[in-house]
Amino acid sequence: MKRAALAAMALAMSVSAGPALADVDQATIDAVKQLWVEQQKAFDAHDVDGVLATFADRNDIMLMGTGPGEHWVGKAEIKDAFAHFMQGFDKNSMEVKCGDGVGSAEGNVAWFTEVCSFTDSKDGKPRNFVANLSGVVVKQDDIWRFHTMHYSQLTGCDRATTKDSSQ
Repeated sequence: MKRAALAAMALAMSVSAGPALADVDQATIDAVKQLWVEQQKAFDAHDVDGVLATFADRNDIMLMGTGPGEHWVGKAEIKDAFAHFMQGFDKNSMEVKCGDGVGSAEGNVAWFTEVCSFTDSKDGKPRNFVANLSGVVVKQDDIWRFHTMHYSQLTGCDRATTKDSSQ
């Protein structure tokens, strides 16, 4: 359960205001940010089908966490992973702030990294977390969708901080 809770916290960050994409046209930036917003709303609402709809319709989509075994490939595995992640926090309890992010795009592929801090609750008890995210989005039928996502959260220390996560 610890793995699921940590992954859920890391996944929550992916749906913030979105990454800062350097040297990319504004339409792409806006589309990627909107994709994050869509995934945030679905994840926070515990809508696994809504989260899955933000991923590309391909067999090789992938989600990766921090530890051994935190690697899911394909829609069925990713859907199952998110369903478990949603058990790790209270519905409609997430707030996310991201900073320290960069990204770029070329053609129908964009990539980004982000450092996010977020709050949520579990059984009504508030929690704060900082996590790192990297991802690849692909343009499929003129719509940007997640292809690969990697979440990492430092564990085993008192506090992790970044320039923008001083909470």
